[in-house]
Amino acid sequence: MKQSNHTFRKIMGAALALLVVLALPTGWLYDLWAGTGTEQGRRPGGDVRRLRRQEEVETCFLSSAPVTVDGGELAACPLARLRDAGQEGTHYHHNGGAKRSVYVSEYITADYPLPVWEYALQRVAAGGFYNRYYLMELGDHSWLCVYFDDYLTLTGTDAYPAGRVRRTTTEERLMLNRMAEDYDVDPVYVLDMYRHGKASWMLDLGLRLAAALAVYVGMVTAAAHFKSGRIPKR
Repeated sequence: MKQSNHTFRKIMGAALALLVVLALPTGWLYDLWAGTGTEQGRRPGGDVRRLRRQEEVETCFLSSAPVTVDGGELAACPLARLRDAGQEGTHYHHNGGAKRSVYVSEYITADYPLPVWEYALQRVAAGGFYNRYYLMELGDHSWLCVYFDDYLTLTGTDAYPAGRVRRTTTEERLMLNRMAEDYDVDPVYVLDMYRHGKASWMLDLGLRLAAALAVYVGMVTAAAHFKSGRIPKR
């Protein structure tokens, strides 16, 4: 019985550590020193225009002016993109003396309409390395494709970051063409509010591994205190 309890704790600890590595939202740490201003990914200053209507999207694109949105209803898109584009490609590692490889794609696509279970699975399995795209409802009840560090969907925000309206990539346009059947969205443009390059994936992975180790050590320590009956009384 004791052996089975010990095994169960080890399995639970490993599972929780893996969850931390794959899905812990760390982007907010790097944004603490992003500052305020007009640069992409910063907290918007007074010179950043608020985009509120669909008719303003093309104007903002042509002017290349920094813009943000006040925030509206969000609809998750069936597409996610690597936070650090440098992670894309084939990565090699040694396992049991054998050289193995894994390919990391820049985009992850999903079915549309996006099933709840698939959205949740991708948040857990790839949320640590990918940001999902969203449609945001504007003041005129049209929709705009937006891309930002999606820890903001967990923490909430009163002010989305400054960004630039740009033309969509092939993958983004294919996704938006499918969604245009159900939403009044222009598949040509996306408001990109992500501060690209704010952290390399290797640095971020190191941070996640350190957090996972801290979680695991904390669980083992708590279990040892519980077993010895030394949990402090309140």
